[in-house]
Amino acid sequence: MNEETSSFCLVAKKIMSSQGISEDCLGWAARDASGVLSPYKFSRRTLGNEDVHIKITHCGVCYADVIWTRNNHGDSKYPVVPGHEIAGIVTKVGSNVHRFNVGDHVGVGTYVNSCRECEYCNDRQEVHCTKGSVFTFNGVDFDGTITKGGYSNYIVVHERYCFVIPKGYPLASAAPLLCAGITVYSPMVRHKMNQPGKSLGVIGLGGLGHMAVKFGKAFGLSVTVFSTSISKKEEALSLLGVDKFVVSSNQEEMAALAKSLDFIVDTASGDHPFDPYMSLLKTYGVFVLVGFPREVKFSPASLNVGTKTVAGSITGGTKEIQEMIDFCAAKGIHPNIEIIPIDYANEALERLIKRDVKYRKTMSSEGVGQDCLGWAAKDASGVLSPYRFSRRTLGNEDVHIKITHCGVCYADVIWTRNKHGDSKYPVVPGHEIAGIVTKVGSNVHRFNVGDHVGVGVYVNSCRECEYCNDRQEPHCSKGTLPTFNGVDFDGTITKGGYSSYIVVHERYCLKIPKSYPLASAAPLLCAGITVYSPMMRHKMNQPGKSLGVIGLGGLGHMAVKFGKAFGLSVTVFSTSISKKEEALSLLGADKFVVSSNQEEMAALAKSLDFIIDTASGDHPFDPYMSLLKTYGVFVLVGFPSEVKFRPASLNFGTKTIAGSIVGGTKEIQEMIDFCAANGIHPNIEIIPIDYANEALERLIKRDVKYRFVIDIDNSLKET
Repeated sequence: MNEETSSFCLVAKKIMSSQGISEDCLGWAARDASGVLSPYKFSRRTLGNEDVHIKITHCGVCYADVIWTRNNHGDSKYPVVPGHEIAGIVTKVGSNVHRFNVGDHVGVGTYVNSCRECEYCNDRQEVHCTKGSVFTFNGVDFDGTITKGGYSNYIVVHERYCFVIPKGYPLASAAPLLCAGITVYSPMVRHKMNQPGKSLGVIGLGGLGHMAVKFGKAFGLSVTVFSTSISKKEEALSLLGVDKFVVSSNQEEMAALAKSLDFIVDTASGDHPFDPYMSLLKTYGVFVLVGFPREVKFSPASLNVGTKTVAGSITGGTKEIQEMIDFCAAKGIHPNIEIIPIDYANEALERLIKRDVKYRKTMSSEGVGQDCLGWAAKDASGVLSPYRFSRRTLGNEDVHIKITHCGVCYADVIWTRNKHGDSKYPVVPGHEIAGIVTKVGSNVHRFNVGDHVGVGVYVNSCRECEYCNDRQEPHCSKGTLPTFNGVDFDGTITKGGYSSYIVVHERYCLKIPKSYPLASAAPLLCAGITVYSPMMRHKMNQPGKSLGVIGLGGLGHMAVKFGKAFGLSVTVFSTSISKKEEALSLLGADKFVVSSNQEEMAALAKSLDFIIDTASGDHPFDPYMSLLKTYGVFVLVGFPSEVKFRPASLNFGTKTIAGSIVGGTKEIQEMIDFCAANGIHPNIEIIPIDYANEALERLIKRDVKYRFVIDIDNSLKET
């Protein structure tokens, strides 16, 4: 259940043999919040027609046993008989049981009932049952019975929740698979970590961590273990066969792994920073959290830059649990365990608390080209004024564009005012550029003089790495070149769209249909693609699904427009009731919710398939996560100062939080064509260039609706 899950495995025969016909059951139970276990006699239910009676031979010890015996969650129902990693032998079967026979080796995991009729149960993902799966212990069954777990000599379970354990596979080894094993196997398979040749990082080397390593090696991955203790190195390298071991506090070792991992599985439940690990992921890398630290907190840039994903997970459904058991048996994968007698259980739990247990106690020159007139910031005051400079000479594959319009983005504030400490003055901002082709190089094939075109947030990339080859240039392994304040491969500092013209390689130009207004096209090149890209990536274009949009500014209103065009039911969340009329009447949203209204928020619990968070102001995340359905996706495109939420908000419901930045040239063109075909236009306020300073001030004060667009063609003049 978390990193502190142990490698203990209880030997049921130390308790007592089966009580037979009387149905009396002997177990060890905690009577109060002290959590002290002692012998306890109770009755199981009578064998039903679809039930299996199992003599328990082994039960794994999990940190969940500590949690509920000691009432850590305040919901313990004493007496508590813990244990949800159960292995044993079938001794009786009900008359309608078809999958099991007396003598079969079987296992029971973390739940023993579910409604069996909801969409998740029908998909054999019972752990996400809409009525709630029934825990193996300390759960309340649908008839009101309090469940009691595997620290006992037998159990009666519906056959659906039993698993076949091949007779050649040790029962003692099978027990920990039923929680620790499936807790890492399920997200690893779901997120396609079973691709040989990929790279996996595993944080923590306890009950969950060592199983993640074993599965990783079996999947053909290159595995790196991260631990706070150098003492784990020998075990990791020699015993588990990992490829690398890194002490997480060693900054040099961590830095050497930057952008090297496809996946990370975080099994650690102790509090730890997340940003250092997120920096190790490649573009599109996936970080899966299965541990339960007190909180999850990281910089939005760690998620958005590189379009990474953070996903949660709990155990798995019956189908994938059986698949995992069979995989382990076929591959010879066994948890590392320490077998103990039942009368050592109290000491084992104490050692778990103290973490005294291994595993499962079980950027060429500016050239001589043409003069260009722009507006630039000369210093960190950010004040813009007219500025003359030269663009490069037209190359064979270049397009010369007369700029007619340029959108105003908050990025213009950031780099004109040196918010990131890397501004290269003079800064000519602007990366939402629309205009008309006036010249083309001799080798240009896609554009002709007179074409309407756009240029977005980048103007170069290596054009040879895997991401460039996939037309995902924002993730170029050598770095994409920002349209302004960037350093090109020849050392040139790029200058943006607050200017009269620009020269760009044809690859980074987008065609704008002549029927589509250039003023409307400009904001699509940053604001539009910033929401369109993740919406498509996460399949938010499914009619009938439900979408929540947090924030109703430049990004938010585009998310609403795309959502409605995709046939989604759209709910807008805002801190201000003043946005209600705009959202419902102007944009056509289906619902509007003031996020501080707890009653309105509660009414939407578990109702949304997707949420797009466009807000950059600081705000809580847990209330919004609670609105997602099981498997719901929360996409962050805003940049608050930090991202912080409870692990349970992610893990329960197997939800995903993903980041995103703009998009590749292929999908930007796709978006422009989609907007033109569907009549989607950003809501804009057209301004002259000499209003740019005031516009940026209004951006800072959030005194703007949707998007400013500078009319370059009619306002940029010599002064």
